[in-house]
This record gives sequence, C-alpha cells and structure tokens, in this order.
Amino acid sequence: MEILKEKEIAGTAFSGCDFALRFPEDRKSIRILQLTDMQIIDATQRRTPGRLRPDEVAAWDPQNFDSQCGDHIRSLVAQARPDLIIITGDLVYGSFDDNGRTLCYLCDLLDSFGIPFAPVFGNHDNESAMGVRWQCERLLKSRFCLFRRGEVSGNGNYTVGIAKGERLIRVLHMLDSNGCRAATDPAVIREGGLYPDQLALVASATERIRLSQKRAVPAFMAFHLPVDVYREAERAKGYTKDGETPYAIGIDVPAKDGDFGFSAGAYPTLRTEAGFVDFLHAQGVEAVFAGHVHTNSFCITYRDIVWAFGLKTGQYDYHLPYQLGGTLITLHEDEFEISHLPALVRCASFPGKCEIFEGLLTFGE
Repeated sequence: MEILKEKEIAGTAFSGCDFALRFPEDRKSIRILQLTDMQIIDATQRRTPGRLRPDEVAAWDPQNFDSQCGDHIRSLVAQARPDLIIITGDLVYGSFDDNGRTLCYLCDLLDSFGIPFAPVFGNHDNESAMGVRWQCERLLKSRFCLFRRGEVSGNGNYTVGIAKGERLIRVLHMLDSNGCRAATDPAVIREGGLYPDQLALVASATERIRLSQKRAVPAFMAFHLPVDVYREAERAKGYTKDGETPYAIGIDVPAKDGDFGFSAGAYPTLRTEAGFVDFLHAQGVEAVFAGHVHTNSFCITYRDIVWAFGLKTGQYDYHLPYQLGGTLITLHEDEFEISHLPALVRCASFPGKCEIFEGLLTFGE
C-alpha cells in the first residue's frame, strides 16, 4: 500500500481527495477498522477533587491506560489486520487531559502499528486546556495519521480515497460534527451539527473526484454525533415505537435487510435539514458511521444507506461490559460488509461507571 498526501495528489487521478491509499490492482479486499469513544481519562488531571468517585479515581489512573483501553485496541488490530483505522470522535476526554498526556499516549499507540489512521474530533476532545490548535498539531505530528484541520466549520474535515491502482473504489468523508460545549477556548464552543459549509466541502470534493476519475465513486461518511435519521431509521423499520425501550435486532425484534446490533433506547441526535438523505445519495454515500452513544451498536439499512453505530472501544466512561470492541468494514471492489469485533481482553479490575458494578466496589476516604 502507498499513502499519498495532498501535494502528491494534485493533478492526479485522485484529485478531490486530501489523502489516498493506493493498493495493487489485484488486491482482493481492503479492511477498515472503526474505533470510537475511547474517551481516555487521566484521573490525576481532574479539575476538582469531587469530579470522580473513588473507584473511578482508582480505575482511571494513568498506569491503567493499557488495561482500560490500549490492550483493547491491540486486540482489535490483531483480529482485524486493518489497512486503515478510522476514529469517530472522543479519542480522549479533554477536560481530563489539560497537559495533553492522554492524546500523546493514544497517538504513540496508534503509530506503533504502522497503519494509517484517520480521526475526527468528538464533543469532548477539545475541552483540553492544551487547545485545539495543539491537538491538531499533535495529530499531524504522528507519522501515520491522516488528518486535515480544514477551513470550514469544525476542526478536521477531509476526504480519504481508497484505490486499486489508479481506480478509486471508495472515498471516505471525515467530518467534525462539532458540539463541544465545555472548551477552554470560546472559539471552539458551538452547537453540534454538520454545517452548510462542511456539506458544501463534501459536494465539491465529490465533483472533483468524479471529474478526475471520469465516473461516480461510492462513498462513506463518518462523524461523531449521530443525526436524526438514525432514530427515523429505527422507527421506519419497525424496531421501536416509543424510542425508549432497549432491544437487540434479531433477538427482541426480527432482523430485516441484514440489520444487526443493539439499541439502548433514547439518545440525542443532530437535527438535519429536509433533503439531507437526498444530498447523501447525490454524493454517492452508501454508509454513515457514527459514535457518541456508548451503548448503541446497531447497523440499519434505511433509504438505501447503512446507518451504523461503531462498537465502543475501551472501558472509559459509561458502557455495556459485553459490548466493547470495534467495527470492521470490509471492501470488496464496489461492495462492502460491516461486522462488530469484540475486544478479546479481560476486563480491567475497575470498570468505572458501568451500572452493573455500582456498589460492588468500596474504597476508604
């Protein structure tokens, strides 16, 4: 595989992409691993003494970075053997990373695999006192990171092309869904959403790619906060009526159209404008990947697009102990498959906020 960046792409068959991964023409399949919501917490950096419970302070000490998250990622990479890793936000819990230690830990871990990784920010990353500029520079410093801050709303909007030879078989639009409300930098604080200038950037990239390839290229889109179409899809497929009751597709409700996964019930979404799904169709988008809701893992096909939640990665913050891992996207020419991978590791000693363990662990003052 060859990694091409912006300066190497200009004037080539990959124009319109910010990055391109070029594979041999005879490559049978290409594997993409989605990680999401690692949300690494350094308890020693809590801003107030009462911010965490005693068991959380013990669990989320820096010496546990590996057991709480790093070893989960190592397991997933060993299982998936990915060609590309995408991260759909909340790499770290920024208000517990005011010295940047957790982001440095994660970047060094990801670089150690020698696999390109493409992240976008979630609603918690940019809370760090280090500031978003430093965070972007730290990502760009990573040898294998594909990231571009961009010049539109948010911090991190870019397109990755995946090619066999000179033929793009898929493009991946990575977008910042904004929504950081607790940042120390007022310029970062904004409502969650995919803003018009971000969507215009996607449309421009799509047109440039069409011209350079002389054909339409199928696409994915990835961001952190789920849009309202996720809940619309659940109702339209008949999986939920009240939007509140948890269910597993194929167990509590019959699966349709190859859908699978779990919904924990009510969750917040971003409002989209009328015509949003039509816009995605016009850009060739066949699947959307999001995170944010740590307890949701469903993949539902609705209006000819797959609306997928990535499986939460690592044990930080709230989660379901039996639903931790990552999501594997396998490309076969113009078709693709999605499946969840469990992290094949032992649970760390202190599971943090997981409700099932509430009251089981007690500590002295």
